[in-house]
Amino acid sequence: MSNDSEEKYLTLADGRTLAYADAGDPSSSVVVIFLHGVFGTGSAPLSLSPALVEKNAHQIVPTLAGWGYSSPRPSSQNYADTLTSDMTELITHLHPNTADLDIYVSGGSYGSVPAQMLYGAPFDKFPLGRHIRGCLILAPFSPFKWHKGYTKSMTWANYISVGPPYARVPVPASSAHHHIRVVYADEHGGQSGRHAAQVYVRGSAGGARGVCAIARGAGHRGGGVGASDGERHGQEHLEDLDKDHTSGRPILIAASTNDELGPDMASWLKENYANSRLKWVPGKHVSTLYEVDNLWAELLAMANESASSPAAL
Repeated sequence: MSNDSEEKYLTLADGRTLAYADAGDPSSSVVVIFLHGVFGTGSAPLSLSPALVEKNAHQIVPTLAGWGYSSPRPSSQNYADTLTSDMTELITHLHPNTADLDIYVSGGSYGSVPAQMLYGAPFDKFPLGRHIRGCLILAPFSPFKWHKGYTKSMTWANYISVGPPYARVPVPASSAHHHIRVVYADEHGGQSGRHAAQVYVRGSAGGARGVCAIARGAGHRGGGVGASDGERHGQEHLEDLDKDHTSGRPILIAASTNDELGPDMASWLKENYANSRLKWVPGKHVSTLYEVDNLWAELLAMANESASSPAAL
């Protein structure tokens, strides 16, 4: 089993570059796609949760278009089409025998948005979606286009950074990076607070404050530009998903009890996703990361139950 998680690069059919890292068994038929947060890329050291190791899974963490060393999306293509096209090429490149795959999609914070988009993508746009067996989203965002009350329980600081004012005004990533370091250091104090801030900024879940504003700011590395907030608000969403999208494909929503974004987005997702479960984890925005091993075990158990249920047969 490989634990090599250095950054790798795939040249896509349109000539763009897609960066990614991977770990686990590259010959496995169990494929886990994790979509990073605003400050993450596909280059962070990867380690598989014990439940995924037991499944001999192959975990792939792509760097989203416009982040890090991944090329920006083509101006002629919308975000959803770029995402599904890029993921199709990446998965097919690493696992040519796609008919045998069991795919799990996951994402944290901002990365929960593309994870949901893959989960609910029409099968004619993303044929590999038929192989998705489950979805895990951590500290998630709801789709602003459909969830009109997404700002309802935010703190004022997060309303300003995620809500309407900065939905229209770009903020440099470096400014938000500094803001998070200052806030996190204040909350945790001293050197340990600064270290926690670095972990927070580099962590796979990304940041809460400024998450939408930074999405259109400078990339983490390489000068890329991420998906704009406008695209997030207008994302295609899983409203009225058909049976093929929900049967045998559970979604586990993990949210933090003291997340500054408030409980409404996670609760809205639970109410609007069939075959979903909402798990509350004590702590603030990144606390779900500390429970990720247990969360993967729970999702895999849900997937087994769903696959054997009469509705899924």
